[in-house]
Amino acid sequence: MKTGQTILVGADEAPSFRPMNLTNPKVGVILARFQPIHNGHLALIEKACKENDHVLILIGSSDKLNERNSIPWTIRKELVTAAVAERGFIKTSIEELPDLTDESDNSHDWGFYLYASVVSKTKSPEFTIYYSDGFEIITSWFPGFLLRNCVSLSLLARNACEAGISATSVRNMILSDSLPESVVPKCVYEKRELIKAFLNVFKS
Repeated sequence: MKTGQTILVGADEAPSFRPMNLTNPKVGVILARFQPIHNGHLALIEKACKENDHVLILIGSSDKLNERNSIPWTIRKELVTAAVAERGFIKTSIEELPDLTDESDNSHDWGFYLYASVVSKTKSPEFTIYYSDGFEIITSWFPGFLLRNCVSLSLLARNACEAGISATSVRNMILSDSLPESVVPKCVYEKRELIKAFLNVFKS
């Protein structure tokens, strides 16, 4: 399994965040492809940061470069890092997570792979996964004993933040030169032409 470099993002003050518990830290996990990161992702990260001592942000499908994953993982990492810094989110680390087989794999093998990856990076056997859709898919990843004892789930409905914005709609707006500044972090808006170039490479 590949590992990525952990990036710690700090800020001088963050009064809305949960105080650090060094004896039994709470860990939150965000897993997304970030193709590219948008304000819906940031709302999820903000919720996780408010409720946990440490938030692990995993950039999924880091080993893929195709029509569905048009933006290279290094660019995605750069944008996620910049967006997190823009918002002043602290107690976060950013890592890559290659697919075990392919991104349609929802087997328990994938779930164990994800669980082992999170534990190896956070040193915590218990954590909460934050998500905006796909409850049935996420619960299919893990056997019952992990869901009962180790892995919790926290929903922030996509339609409850940023008018249900999705990475697919952001990509379409970038391709049509109609992306508003209000739905993405500044770093994405400023690099929309670079992102568009990658999207056009794999455009069918």
